[in-house]
Amino acid sequence: MSRIAILSDAHLLIQAERFRDENYRSPRGEISLKNFSQVIRQVIAEKPEAVILAGDMFDEREKGGEWIADSEAAKYWPTIRNELKRLTECTKYGIYALRGNHDSAPVLKELQDYLGDGFCFVRDEEKEIGDQHVYFMETRYRQGNYRIPDEDLPQEGELLIIHETIPWGIPGLEEEVFQELGKRFSLLFNGHMHHYAQGPLDIPNLYSLPALIPSQELKNNFTVKYQWPGDLDHPEVKNSPFGYLILDGHEISFQRYTPIQNIVNVRIEGKTPRDVVAGINEVYSRLMEREDRDNLWIWVSAQGVTFKDTVQKETNKYSQINTMNIEIKARKEPTTHAELKGLEKMISLSDL
Repeated sequence: MSRIAILSDAHLLIQAERFRDENYRSPRGEISLKNFSQVIRQVIAEKPEAVILAGDMFDEREKGGEWIADSEAAKYWPTIRNELKRLTECTKYGIYALRGNHDSAPVLKELQDYLGDGFCFVRDEEKEIGDQHVYFMETRYRQGNYRIPDEDLPQEGELLIIHETIPWGIPGLEEEVFQELGKRFSLLFNGHMHHYAQGPLDIPNLYSLPALIPSQELKNNFTVKYQWPGDLDHPEVKNSPFGYLILDGHEISFQRYTPIQNIVNVRIEGKTPRDVVAGINEVYSRLMEREDRDNLWIWVSAQGVTFKDTVQKETNKYSQINTMNIEIKARKEPTTHAELKGLEKMISLSDL
C-alpha cells in the first residue's frame, strides 16, 4: 500500500506584512518559513511516496483582512517553492493539493505550472495515487451553518480529502453531510479545524487534521498556558499540537512537529480593569524570567475590561515579549462543550 503524508493549514502567507524594504520580511514571517523548512525536512525523513496538501497552506489575505500585496508575497515565494520542490524530488508520486477557504486558485495553478508534473491542483476529482484512489472535494466553506446538496457530493470511494467546518458545538457544515460522506468513503480527512482528532461526530473513519505549524490563524492551539489568578509558578504545559498524518496502508499515525517558538496562551480573569492590569503585569513579569522570552508567541484573553487598548498599553511595556493578539471577553458566559476524541482538551465556540 502507498505511504502518503497529509499536511494542512500552514497559513504561510498570513504573516506577510507590508514593508518598503523589498528584502525585509517580518520576524513572524521569518520564523514561519524556518518552521516550514524544518517540518518539510521531517516529512521527507518519513519517506512518503506522495504528499497531500489538504488546504490553507497559503493565503490570499493578511491576518487583518487586507489582500496580500504581490510585492510582499514575492519575498516568501522563493523559499516556499524551494521547499515544495524538495518534496516533489523525494516522492514517487509528487504533491496533490486541495484549495482551502484561505487559498487562492490562481496561486495553486501557478505552483502547478512552476513545479510541473510534481504538483497537481485537484478540484472535485478523483486521483489514483499509487494503489490508493483519492477524491479531492472542493471546499464549500461558508460562515455559520451550511449544507452541501446531495447532488454535489461525491458518490463513493476509498479516501476523501475535504476542507470544511466540523460542527463541534459551533456553526458549520451540517452533521448529516459528514455522516453521509462517512458512509460513502472508507476514510475521510478534513482540514480547516487545526486540531487533530479521530472520530469526531462519532464517525470512526473521519479524521480532523492538525495545523502543520503555528501561524497567526491559531484557533486556540498552545504549548504553554498561564491562568490568572492561578499558580504562575506551574503553568500548564502540553506537547505540541502541530504536525501531520502519515497514511501507510491501513495504518494512520499523527506525527508531531515541535515548532521553533513556544505558543503561550495567557488568560486573565478579572472583575475590574485594575484586576486585569495587575494580572497582565504579574504574568508578563514571569514571562520575562523565562530563558526563552525572546522566542515566545503570546495570545492574551482578558476578561474584566472593555477596551483592548487597556491591555495593550501594559503588554507594550514588555518589548522583548512578542504579543501576537489580544482578545477581550467582557463577561464570562456559559459555553457548550463537545468531547473530541484524540484531543487533549475540550473545545468551545469561543476557541474556534
